[in-house]
Amino acid sequence: MSFFDALFGRTRLKKPKFDALFRLAAVAPDLEAKGVPLDAKAGICCRPSEEQAFTDAFSNAQQIAQLYAQEHSLTLDAPLDSEGFRWLVLAGGGPDDIITGLHAAGDTLEGQGYGGALLAALFRLQDRGGVTYLVYNYKRATYYPFRPTTGRDREEARELQLQAMLSDILPIEPDLGRWYPIWQSPI
Repeated sequence: MSFFDALFGRTRLKKPKFDALFRLAAVAPDLEAKGVPLDAKAGICCRPSEEQAFTDAFSNAQQIAQLYAQEHSLTLDAPLDSEGFRWLVLAGGGPDDIITGLHAAGDTLEGQGYGGALLAALFRLQDRGGVTYLVYNYKRATYYPFRPTTGRDREEARELQLQAMLSDILPIEPDLGRWYPIWQSPI
């Protein structure tokens, strides 16, 4: 069972919630002041469907993201990870540019009836001594930190420190059991 199957199951997916995603752009200066600024790379992950309509909707979202990327001097990549999930990854520019571009792609999927395919947005933090991510769960409109180490281990102590540090500025997922790792990230 993949990470996303564990996270979201095989049941009908809820519509994504975008409001808290934009909150991240507003608190980017606070993240920097706390010593964990956003890196200039982030992405959204989608559960793929074999339906041609999904392929078309994803292609449209990718085209919207590409146009936005060109207008704002960003780069776009659309990899398929080893678990079979589709990603749209933007790099370069500031947090506002990246978040707005990812939102435009997600909104395009939503508008074409595939908002339920949006699973998570992943933001890389410039954290001390290692890679740290801030994961946004579209269905719950919450964030949680994820700090992978070697192999399939994670630094839970640092994740809990970040939870305490960020809980006053972002909606942090209160259920630690929902802090699922994303091992195959292209970010």
